[in-house]
Amino acid sequence: MDLNEIKKLIQEEKAKIIITDPNGISLIVLDYEEYKKIKGIKTTKEEVKDESPKELEGESLKVDDLPF
Repeated sequence: MDLNEIKKLIQEEKAKIIITDPNGISLIVLDYEEYKKIKGIKTTKEEVKDESPKELEGESLKVDDLPF
């Protein structure tokens, strides 16, 4: 099974892949949209924009704004 087949399975079937090690479950792989639902992350640009501080409206992202 290649990565594209795995992605298709996860997206279409809403499948979750559980990866275990000797200590138990270590990772769970799921569709990003499903993850956003679980975490309550808003998905539309309008909803995200509404949360932006007013003083940052119209400002462009700069290289210095990146976290590295």
